[in-house]
Amino acid sequence: MTKEELKEVMSNDDIYVIDIRESDELEAETGLEGSVHIPMGKVFTEAFKGNIPKDKKVISICKTGGRCRVLTGHLKEKGFDADFLEGGLNAWNE
Repeated sequence: MTKEELKEVMSNDDIYVIDIRESDELEAETGLEGSVHIPMGKVFTEAFKGNIPKDKKVISICKTGGRCRVLTGHLKEKGFDADFLEGGLNAWNE
């Protein structure tokens, strides 16, 4: 998903945006308003607990988009409607 596409849907109630960066990355650079911070290593634990909704489109963000691309593939395998921000926050902030 491009930054333009994400901007269009950010206010929709049917999306769930996850910032998968580590805590120290959050301290260095702010994320997107409205996103939920769940470090990449904890996403599947939180999904198993039911803390990530399966009835919403899950959009993951990271710094450059690489981690999100990998995570999105795994989420799709687990039955989630998932996408990621292409280029990550670097693209968002350009």
